[in-house]
Amino acid sequence: MNFKTFLNFVRIQTLPVEAFSPVAGILFSIWYFHSFHLLPTILFLIGLISINLFVSAWNNLMDYYKALDPEYKQRGNIIANRNINPKLALAICLIFLGIDIIVGIAVVFLTNLAILPIGGICFIVAVFYTFGPFAFSRFPLGEVLAGLCGGLFGFCLAVYINSFDKAYFVIHFIDWKMLWTWDFKALLPIVLVGMMCFAQNFNVMFSDNICDLEQDVKNGRFTLPYYLKTPASLVLYIAMYIFAAACVLLAIILGILPIWCLLMLLEAPIIIMNMRKFLAKQVKSETFVYQIRNLVLYNGGLAVTLLIGILLRK
Repeated sequence: MNFKTFLNFVRIQTLPVEAFSPVAGILFSIWYFHSFHLLPTILFLIGLISINLFVSAWNNLMDYYKALDPEYKQRGNIIANRNINPKLALAICLIFLGIDIIVGIAVVFLTNLAILPIGGICFIVAVFYTFGPFAFSRFPLGEVLAGLCGGLFGFCLAVYINSFDKAYFVIHFIDWKMLWTWDFKALLPIVLVGMMCFAQNFNVMFSDNICDLEQDVKNGRFTLPYYLKTPASLVLYIAMYIFAAACVLLAIILGILPIWCLLMLLEAPIIIMNMRKFLAKQVKSETFVYQIRNLVLYNGGLAVTLLIGILLRK
């Protein structure tokens, strides 16, 4: 396997897109909680890179083994069409997974045990999304799981790692008693902003599955668009954009986000244009890229306007 094939195998091009929610989370912690912790953040970003590369490689490997459509298995999957040794592919996956586990344990020790449940959910989803007889990808769960793990949880983990010392979500022990502290006054604003990231990551997976509907059915994957059918799927696709915008506007009105986040409205014409192009034609090679661009505009716009708010804070 040469280096170019390796980069394609781990879908390196998706990595910057996946980073926008966590980066926005780091900046939100600085803006809202006035808090930043360098070492846990560095380790978190290393773990983020590792788990994203693992997921892409692992999905390629599992799709190779589970593909029912002979044409897809020989031509559509990178392991077959680039002659990658499946044992080498598995070794690469395990290396990235091992790095994530080691880094994750270190982050838990540096912050608080409260981070473990969310991190554990993300870990389980990463492994079992395409693995096992009841892989999540073969049910109408992929969109919600992508929105949760890639969007909401990625944002919330980044916030928490940088603001855990504010003690709004803590697990501690007194003798053999485990005590949980939940401060919803701090948690609800995080979730409100994070739901915008949820909506955009949901729509990335959703639009991908809309485009792949016919191919997925051939391979025994029955995703949400299969049950909703394309017309209803496109309605939900639009609704998620409206929901994301509503989350941002409500957060600005409540003073959770800086007023500078209204600058995201300047992106609206481009976002609407991209939406219309996808709604007109759902062809992966032609129009799926427009949803990726909109995710960058939404989540990237949130990060940029948060940075402006931090720099211009009185």
